[in-house]
Amino acid sequence: MIKDDSSQWLYCSLIVIFTCVVNTAWAGGKSVFYDGEITFGFDDNLSKAQRERDIVEDHFGEASLAVAYHTVFSGKAAMTVKGFLSGEAFETVDSLNRASAGAEVSFRWQPSLGFLDPIYKLSLTAQVDEYDVDQRDSDVAKVQLATTKRITDRLTATLGGEYRYRDSDGSVFDTEDYRFFLNGDLMVTKTLALYSTYSYLYGDVTSTAQVQFCNGLVADDIYSLLKASTAIEVDEAFNEHFCGSWVSYRLDGQTNAVTVGLNQGFGQNYALDVSALWASVRGDLNNDYYRRIYRATFLVRF
Repeated sequence: MIKDDSSQWLYCSLIVIFTCVVNTAWAGGKSVFYDGEITFGFDDNLSKAQRERDIVEDHFGEASLAVAYHTVFSGKAAMTVKGFLSGEAFETVDSLNRASAGAEVSFRWQPSLGFLDPIYKLSLTAQVDEYDVDQRDSDVAKVQLATTKRITDRLTATLGGEYRYRDSDGSVFDTEDYRFFLNGDLMVTKTLALYSTYSYLYGDVTSTAQVQFCNGLVADDIYSLLKASTAIEVDEAFNEHFCGSWVSYRLDGQTNAVTVGLNQGFGQNYALDVSALWASVRGDLNNDYYRRIYRATFLVRF
């Protein structure tokens, strides 16, 4: 489903965008800024599993650093070019620890300059993910188009769509999906914002499950599901940490997700963000599962 030359295209995209970041940063002066984030979180279904026996919970930490250059073409259009590094570490399943490098270019324009007139944004992102298990190493590309509109001086809404594909060193984690989302931001005070996002995704979904238990018995109740999957392979990360035999499989599916969060600013450069995500996934042949992820993030701009 994803051509072999997509990796070459992705690496070329990273080089081109990073070159833009470096060149414009040297010339940009006040238009260059840096962002840093540190996140601590909890995932109640890291394995994306349907059956209780296969569900793995874990705590995680994330950190990222980005440098961006912002330029205004006219009173109605602007561009931002950004390069970033990020990492993620898990408390238990540390084979899923990840290091990433990527770049993004985004264009924004506002045809009419009225306070309530919409703002449009097109962004392109290329990212390389390196995991502790080679099987999940991936090249990821995304394109997103969104429009943002002020409803009042305190309430802002954003509607958008996104296409994403992932080319991994394995087979199950070669995925492709589409996402549509609606977001609302409410300024409760001058420094406190309440936000919520609804997302609908369709495309590839993945799950990890046991095919053999620790006592040697075979899990024969998932054979029909595995037979209907578009890809199956041994899950190296989960087999490294748990007894029995674990496999990952990919199916076509649909996801409904809701995120709710609070963002509290401190001065001009710092903020604390707490959020909760609830996701419901419906895969082919009733491969349904639920997932909740809680995050607390400290943000800084310098």
